[in-house]
Amino acid sequence: MSKPWFLYLLRCADGTLYTGVTTDVDRRVREHNTGRGARYTRGRRPVWLVGAWHCADRAAAQRAEALLRHLPPAHKEMHALTALPFEGAPYCGPAPDRFCTRCGGPLQAVLLPNEGRPRQVCATCQRTHYRNAKPCAGMLVTRAGQLLLVRRSLAPFEGYWDIPGGFLEEGDLPQAGAVREVREETGLEVEPTRFFGFYLDRYTYEDDTSTTLNVYFLGQVVGGLEQAGDDAAALGWFSPGALPSRIAFDHARLVLADWARAQEAQR
Repeated sequence: MSKPWFLYLLRCADGTLYTGVTTDVDRRVREHNTGRGARYTRGRRPVWLVGAWHCADRAAAQRAEALLRHLPPAHKEMHALTALPFEGAPYCGPAPDRFCTRCGGPLQAVLLPNEGRPRQVCATCQRTHYRNAKPCAGMLVTRAGQLLLVRRSLAPFEGYWDIPGGFLEEGDLPQAGAVREVREETGLEVEPTRFFGFYLDRYTYEDDTSTTLNVYFLGQVVGGLEQAGDDAAALGWFSPGALPSRIAFDHARLVLADWARAQEAQR
């Protein structure tokens, strides 16, 4: 029995789109996000899946890719947002939102004037359904050259190591949110020392997937009692050369790689 082949469409961290073919979409996305995918995506990580289509065979997938690749970016994304077949291949990617959050009416994918990408517009109340990134904040807490990580006790990525952090509450400033998340997950009181960076990612829980804008700070311990709490099963301190391999979230791998390079540069 021949392997299934898929055409897939990715959005890169710089907003550009990338197309490819594969026999395993999830595996291929992981390869792109660990730098083992295409040269184009290596410097544009993390990437996330925008659309995918189940093709009859490799030749059909490659023909469909050639057609999709030469479409304008907005038209590429339109094919994913409508979740319709492409060149006879049925859609099998992330499901687009279907109903308006204001009135419950059906959403339609349209190309609006002066927009760089397709939008979903409610057919009933005409409200444009924008898919904005959700803000998150976290902190790289160090002590004697080692970094504090938490092992997650809940899905997604249960059992994987993660940087202390989480979603911002209404009214939170990023620094205050990061301090709160560290306290809840580790029992430690920390203070930010400087801003570290912005990172984009996708967060999937049950049937809901959203884009996240992750804000990270460097920080130091100023008090508290170290103990795993909230959704953390354990705590660990790691040196730059001995970071764990099972890291939750694609963007967190980039954060840790950037942190390890920064530590090496300071030696």
